[in-house]
Order: sequence, then C-alpha cells, then structure tokens
Amino acid sequence: MKDGKQQLRQQCLARRKALSYEQKKNFSNKILQTLHDYLHQQYEQGIQVLCYRSLAEEVDTSALFTLQRNHQYYAPVTRRNGDMHWLKCDSDTEWQAGVLRVLEPVNGQCWQEGESPAIVLCPVVGFDSQGNRIGMGKGCFDRWLAQHKQHIDRVIGLAFDCQRCSGIEPEAHDIPLDVMITEQGWMKCPNT
Repeated sequence: MKDGKQQLRQQCLARRKALSYEQKKNFSNKILQTLHDYLHQQYEQGIQVLCYRSLAEEVDTSALFTLQRNHQYYAPVTRRNGDMHWLKCDSDTEWQAGVLRVLEPVNGQCWQEGESPAIVLCPVVGFDSQGNRIGMGKGCFDRWLAQHKQHIDRVIGLAFDCQRCSGIEPEAHDIPLDVMITEQGWMKCPNT
C-alpha cells in the first residue's frame, strides 16, 4: 500500500507542478474566497483557524495571515521529530523558516484547545471524494490530529482540483477530511 501511495503522491505532485504561476494564483484566490464564504456561512462568530503556511507550489495561504477577517489564525511550529504546536498570528507576526523549510511564526500566543470552535486547514498533495488525503509523507498533521481531533470542529483540505484522485486507500493512522475546497468549490466529505 505504501508503494501505491507514494506513486499517487508523485503523480499528484507532478500535476500540481504543471500548473502555471497564473493558474496557481487565480485558483488560490478562488479557493480562499470559497473558504471565506464557507466560514461565513457555517460560523456566526469568529473562530480559531489553525492554518499551514504554504510552500511555493501549494494553494497560497499567505493572505489569510494578513487579512484575518473576524477569525483568529494560528500557524504550526514543527519540531525535528514532527511534533507540532500552533502560535497565534496577525499582520505583525515575524516569520522564519522552520525545520521543514516552511515559514513559522517566531512568537505568539499558543493555541489552547477548547477555548472556542477551531478548524484545521490541512495541506493536501492528493485527495479523493471520500475525504482521504495524501500529504507529504511525514505524518505531522495526522499525528497531531490523532491527539487533538476531539477539540477540532472540522478538518478542511485545500488543494487544486488537478490533485483529485479516484481512490486513496487510507492507512490506520490517516485522519480523513471533513470538507475539501478546490477552485471548483467545496464538498462535504462522506467520511464525517
């Protein structure tokens, strides 16, 4: 199963890489607008949004950390062993490259579970219509979610539609998505 998942990962990465800069920019803007509309529809009050900082070829999430839009945003800080914790971010947040080459906040208030509704925005390499997700293979999000899922209202994946797969065989440790958002819109995943 791991060889099949690795092969799917490589195919999805190649499809994502084939998108032009303009396509990624336009699709990212559509995805963030859909996310904003979805959050506005689903939550009357502001919520805590735990969101990854994107790499160059991923859906660009950088605007989320400057616009804020009634919600509190947190970004992960990852240790060498893959453990994560989340720090609150705003337009004044100072960023530095972390152990995985992803920008991380230098400081900020640590996320506390249970204070208010929280959602997690997950990076996605590949996904299927059942909410199964392929990440980069390090397992950071799945391990963190396994410990904290009971305090998370929804796990939302962000990806380009070209990363859609016909079927992903989940492994025992995989945490499925509740919602998937692409430039085509959002879908509720039946695993939830």
